[in-house]
Amino acid sequence: MYTAGHIPQPHQILKKNEIYYHTYQERAHRIVLKYFHHSTDVEDIRQELFDLGHTDRNIINVHHRSTKEPLNLFFVDLEPAANNKDIYNLTALQNNIIQIELPKVNKKNIPHCARWQQYGHTRTYCNKPFACVKCGGSHNNKNCSKRKDTPAKCALCGGNNPANYKGCEHYHIIIKGNNIYRTSQIRTSPIPTTTTVPTTTLHNLPKQQRSYAEVTNNYAHQDEDTTSALKTFLEDFKGLFAQLLHQMSLILNVLTTLLNKPH
Repeated sequence: MYTAGHIPQPHQILKKNEIYYHTYQERAHRIVLKYFHHSTDVEDIRQELFDLGHTDRNIINVHHRSTKEPLNLFFVDLEPAANNKDIYNLTALQNNIIQIELPKVNKKNIPHCARWQQYGHTRTYCNKPFACVKCGGSHNNKNCSKRKDTPAKCALCGGNNPANYKGCEHYHIIIKGNNIYRTSQIRTSPIPTTTTVPTTTLHNLPKQQRSYAEVTNNYAHQDEDTTSALKTFLEDFKGLFAQLLHQMSLILNVLTTLLNKPH
């Protein structure tokens, strides 16, 4: 018998009895907080939002994907509430001019479990056996002893690629809708109502699937990083310029008050 106040949660009972499970949580309302300096303490942001009636689940400072430098950008996951949309009315926070908008979402993105390596849920709500993302072994990724000069092994398809590689055969099966782990965001292509005779052109020839090694070797030659870095610089410059204008306005107000003050 359990006394009042000491009743264990279902997941605690499952873990105690070593029962494998995974579960889900109601999706958070994610927003992008822009033009806020990356050195700002997350707890200060959390308290400020709480005072305005918003409860967060998580706040993450975004880093540049190539240079790993912190950006003046935060992902904020709000607990689902009736006032979630009110946050878009905010234009300033802690005396800083900000902008809040929805994140860009890849509609084909599928949640991936970094513990079990399967798709459809995340590590936070999983108690399934460990599967290593690097070598496919039954251990935590942090405890993997695989050397960097040895090929990876996928825990899903058995190929020479990490389990989270988007070129994985198993992942493409899910994308096509032939797997139970697909989410409601994934839609298969509609079946055409008319029959047409296919013509052989350069555009409809089948594309050759590149291996994981080819993708990683050619990654450095892509121009995408240059464009992304330029975009980030322009966004940061825009934010800093807006903050400078705001500070100059405050200084002018103070000077005006001092000049108009009777002597």
